[in-house]
Amino acid sequence: MNKKISEISQRAKFIFKVLVENYLSTGQPMGSKSISSKLNYDLSPATIRNVLNEINLHGLIQRDHFSAGSLPSDFGLQFYTQALLEPGQIDKNEKQLIDSTNFSDFPQEYEKITSILNGLSNQASLVINNEKVPKISKISFHTIDKKRVIFIVENDDGTTTNRLVETPDDIEIRDLNVISEFLNKFTNKQSPIQIEKNIKIFLQEAQNKINKTTKILLEQGIKINKNNKSEFFVRGLPSLVNSKIDTDLDTLNELLSEIETGKMASKMIKALKKSKGVQIFIGSNTNLFKNTNLSMIFSNYQTKNGLTGAIGVIGPKRIDYQRIVPIVNYMSEIISNKK
Repeated sequence: MNKKISEISQRAKFIFKVLVENYLSTGQPMGSKSISSKLNYDLSPATIRNVLNEINLHGLIQRDHFSAGSLPSDFGLQFYTQALLEPGQIDKNEKQLIDSTNFSDFPQEYEKITSILNGLSNQASLVINNEKVPKISKISFHTIDKKRVIFIVENDDGTTTNRLVETPDDIEIRDLNVISEFLNKFTNKQSPIQIEKNIKIFLQEAQNKINKTTKILLEQGIKINKNNKSEFFVRGLPSLVNSKIDTDLDTLNELLSEIETGKMASKMIKALKKSKGVQIFIGSNTNLFKNTNLSMIFSNYQTKNGLTGAIGVIGPKRIDYQRIVPIVNYMSEIISNKK
């Protein structure tokens, strides 16, 4: 049973925090007697048993039948990271290491970023970069003959694309005037997605001017590739295999394959699309991976010239969240301040 999580008492949160932090440091379950001892017997084992029952009703713990103790569930760990975790301050030496690293050639510095994250966290590190899609600064066209027009697309990054469009019927002057009207109205310094939307708007607003030929010219001549490509850089994957994660090798190998082929990068970009700050994904509580007993700590970045992506680390559920969250957060801030 998973009762409304907002109903959990402050005492239950406190005891649950003790249980989780013991699990993160030792990997061992805790019973009411050991929790009471940890709290210098300020609360009796009987009182703590009642509180653990309350915590269990919220789905935050799972029972260990062999030791009669409790472990946090994946949902419980997620709750801990969102509501109870108190991230520490980034270590002075770690901050100096990050600050002293020259990222002047960003985005060519991905390997350096993954190396620093891997070294500081002792976990696998990943950098995902969305290829920037330039805005359109100008679109012009020239007639070749009665059935062919060439469109010239100039981007704000200096690149140019030419596209030849051929129509089944002769192209009339009124067709060219309609195209000119659209270009003058809708294409100055806009993204491909904006232009595509404006084509649909224009086709509706100018129905009395649109015929088969003008529609072909609009949709094919100003058809622009708007698909973002993601590239990724990863370091330290062997550490996932060597970290004695309690999961079967087939499941772990499937995850490693998704990371190495870039499928994981696409999933991460979608998961982080509307988020801000550091995001934590844990075990079966996320659809990014299947019960692999792993966690991911990631943060978005956006540089001053518009490059976007994410950086983070992948490790076991018992990762040191308190220490690694501020490292990931600080590195994403440093990258976001790059031009």
